[in-house]
Amino acid sequence: MAENTNGSAGVPERARAIETATGLPWRTLVEAFEAAGGEALTHGELAEAIHPVIAGHIDNAGWWAQGATVAYEQQIGRRVVGQSSRGDFQVSVSRTLPVGASGRPGLREAAGEAVTAAGSFGGIALEGEPRTSDTPKRLYWRCGLADGAKLQVSAEAKTGPGEERTLVTLTVTGLISEEQREAVRADLKAVLTGL
Repeated sequence: MAENTNGSAGVPERARAIETATGLPWRTLVEAFEAAGGEALTHGELAEAIHPVIAGHIDNAGWWAQGATVAYEQQIGRRVVGQSSRGDFQVSVSRTLPVGASGRPGLREAAGEAVTAAGSFGGIALEGEPRTSDTPKRLYWRCGLADGAKLQVSAEAKTGPGEERTLVTLTVTGLISEEQREAVRADLKAVLTGL
């Protein structure tokens, strides 16, 4: 566990980033969670309770409310790092790459081909046919894994000075343990490194 800017021990790792982004001390957010009902509330109720506290301090308050809720749930022992509110685990790795001649669709396809060539992640084999979909912001490639977990590739445009780049993210959800999560992470990183 990391320490926050107030020096309190037992604070979740993400607390410092939340403090920096919102300008609110982590202790203030914890007090707001506790005043709303704390441990007795569900994830959704906690996120709804903290949203108005954060809303006046940062854009994208809904996203930060979710992050603060996850950190609070970690602090009270409801979940560990990488664990969803359903109790399963997830892992994501990402890399920003030059777009190249084939554009974002080409990077998505290259990542999908690399995932297919790997064949398994953390010893869990790919299962089913891959599917693709597009939104204005991201391009997706998705496939199931043999134990019911799911693998997703996303490709999102990132423009910067003089060069268009793409953020490629590989995410696996529905994992059963922290150990499985770390094994999958290593394999996902290997795929990204090869792109």
